[in-house]
Amino acid sequence: MQVPDDANDAFPRILQTLADLMSQHKDIRVLDESTLSQCDEELDALRSVQRQLERRVALVGQKRNTFAPVNALPPELLVTIFKTIIDTEPFQVWCDHEALMLVCHHWNHLLNSTPSLWTKIQKNAETPDAMITRALEMSKDSPLEIDYRVTGGRGALERQQAFLSIIFPHAHRWRKAALWIQGAAQALEPMTTLSTPLLESLSLWAIGDPAWDEPLDIFGGRPPPRLQELSLDRIPVPWSPKTFYNLKALEITSIEHLGPSLDQLFTILPASPSLESLSIENVTFSGGASAPIPNPFHMPTLGKLSLRELPPEIISRILAAIHAPECKSGSLRPAVPLDPFQTLFIPDVSHFFDHFRSGARASSFFCGAGEVGLSWVGQWDISLEVENIRMARRVLDWLFVSPEPDSPVVPLRLTISEADPLLTEDILAVMTDVEAVYRVEFGYHAPLAGALGMLANGGLEEGRARRPCLGLKEISICKSLDDDEWENLLRVLRSRQGDIKAKDDDQRLNPLRSLELGEGWYLEDEDPLITEFKSIHWPNRLEEVRRLLGHDGTLRWYRWNVAEDGTLEEQPGYWG
Repeated sequence: MQVPDDANDAFPRILQTLADLMSQHKDIRVLDESTLSQCDEELDALRSVQRQLERRVALVGQKRNTFAPVNALPPELLVTIFKTIIDTEPFQVWCDHEALMLVCHHWNHLLNSTPSLWTKIQKNAETPDAMITRALEMSKDSPLEIDYRVTGGRGALERQQAFLSIIFPHAHRWRKAALWIQGAAQALEPMTTLSTPLLESLSLWAIGDPAWDEPLDIFGGRPPPRLQELSLDRIPVPWSPKTFYNLKALEITSIEHLGPSLDQLFTILPASPSLESLSIENVTFSGGASAPIPNPFHMPTLGKLSLRELPPEIISRILAAIHAPECKSGSLRPAVPLDPFQTLFIPDVSHFFDHFRSGARASSFFCGAGEVGLSWVGQWDISLEVENIRMARRVLDWLFVSPEPDSPVVPLRLTISEADPLLTEDILAVMTDVEAVYRVEFGYHAPLAGALGMLANGGLEEGRARRPCLGLKEISICKSLDDDEWENLLRVLRSRQGDIKAKDDDQRLNPLRSLELGEGWYLEDEDPLITEFKSIHWPNRLEEVRRLLGHDGTLRWYRWNVAEDGTLEEQPGYWG
């Protein structure tokens, strides 16, 4: 690029001007040197005063903090509070430690001098390894709780190996351990040589479908003497009493290769006479159901039983072998839906059901497309496919025929989720004369017009009028209602105001006293269904519905209580 001649002439002048300015600035700086020195001295003096004030502020603040109620607490109680705070955020423990230590010197000292506040070792994808190492150091010799849940991502195997190499040397301090492991066959091999004398609870999950050549002898033939809870997912082990000894909780899940035989299971269970919880799900039993049924062995403390996704004949064999008079909670779900009278309710297992069938307080049928199963939590909760609704009545009759004399009628809750109108009406037709039905719940897709019509008018059976669900007191409807469904709902309410006698039979209808409308979650104050309630939904039909429910009745609108004047009230204690 060629530079013009006039530009070349200007360069010397610019350079001279800059030199003159720098010379002038130098003279000014020299002239003001004393002023600058005075400024530095004054700044030093002010900084000294500032440090004194900061120390004074800290002392006064510390003195003031001693009067705070929380600092009047005994250290051991404050430690309990800290532990509660740390435990509420199980995967952000290091953040809670840091936040608490920054509050004041006293809290910092208390956290750093209390090993029990560092005993929960939790590792996820965001937990820095440095925090794990620090927690192990700060916990000193205290028993540890290990929780590892890094399930994938780039470098996951390397991070897993690094974590295991940090915690395995501390296995002698493990009290609880829960590990989600990739490549479990190789990663868990060191456990066969570990000594875990303090271990009370162990949960091992293998991620993916690991290939096992042989069972993993996780304890090396030396089961921890204090072990009470054992959970295995996709991890086969030696199925012997040496491995499963004196447990209180046992869970075996998703073992399709190298699973136990029934003979081995029937040897394992008696080795834990104090077993309180047993769960077996999706396990392939070696040899199938060929093992002979032993005499029932007594399990006096078993309170919870779950047998799910197992062949029906396996479930029957296990139930036939167990005598558990205190089993008040459980779930039975065969892998294939079959007639429960051929699989669950058979003579060989009657001893298992009869003792708590007689003590049932409530029951419920779930009628809709789905699986066949049975679950109970201090009560019956029976689930059947809708195609087997006739069989559902057989189960109901079996349930209510209690082996105990003069047993009370068990209240029944009926849930209908089927979308076919004819099947929905068939469900009601089968259950219509069951006085124990106190509540009917209609799912989101359930057709209502015909079903509500049946509840209002009944039907005909051999030429005489029939009133459905004489003891019905509650109805729950998830979906929005159209005009016909609203009219039928009002007819249901009007037909159940006091006792009504049919012509040929003295049938008494309980007045309906509870109605729930809207999907089963709680709406916030600003939701249009709440803000527009008075302008759109009330008075209209809802006012008449509320009047028919009576003073003692309950109307809920999307989990909000509706008062007699149309005011929406939050449900006390409902958190949505």
